Amino acid sequence: MTRPALRNRTVFLLVLGASLIAAMLPVLWPQIDIAVAGYFLQPEPPVDPSRWPWGWIYYVNEYTPDIFRGLSMLFIAAWILVSLLRRWRRAGLALAFVGISLMLGPGFVTWTVKEHTLRARPFDVVEFGGSRQFTPALTQAQQCTDNCAFTSGHVACGFFFVSLMLLDPRRRWRWIVTGLLAGSLVALARIAVGAHWLSDALWALPITLVSSAVVWVVLNFFYKYGPAPERN
Repeated sequence: MTRPALRNRTVFLLVLGASLIAAMLPVLWPQIDIAVAGYFLQPEPPVDPSRWPWGWIYYVNEYTPDIFRGLSMLFIAAWILVSLLRRWRRAGLALAFVGISLMLGPGFVTWTVKEHTLRARPFDVVEFGGSRQFTPALTQAQQCTDNCAFTSGHVACGFFFVSLMLLDPRRRWRWIVTGLLAGSLVALARIAVGAHWLSDALWALPITLVSSAVVWVVLNFFYKYGPAPERN
């Protein structure tokens, strides 16, 4: 007798729950953040962007936000165009979801959290040659004035691909794997140069998933109960 397949909502909640458990580890044991940062910021770093095969790290750190910001604006513009034409209703939902979710999660929400927590980046703290104090994740600090550490918008961009399981349930495992790999690679790039703590990267996933889920629920309500498109 075959087991019934898991519903997409169940899988999404399982991924969200697992991401929250992982993100809480460095909150409960802050020394994990110090240990991981110390491994990458030692005098002879194991990952050096100036050496092969780590040159890609520079491009990830430099261009990831701009690329995803541009994609967000492109998808939103396409959604507006489709809405004006009042056709391709399903395509409109997909375009709106990608565009708004990218703008909300990796964009606005991560920026808001940064401005609230004011956490110093690894290369700014005393332990690694800086002048500011280390503070654990989820702790409101006064160790940064602008573009602070917690949480990582770069990593949120990579993890965003996991959210596409909401839009494409048939390929959900493909999107989950793609998102986890992309987010992990971006996290490596950010942690390796001392721009983020491990906890900054880990919390980017649940924050992104919750933001995308809110957008998905609102858009589905609008497309289900909103005014129907006129027929020409």
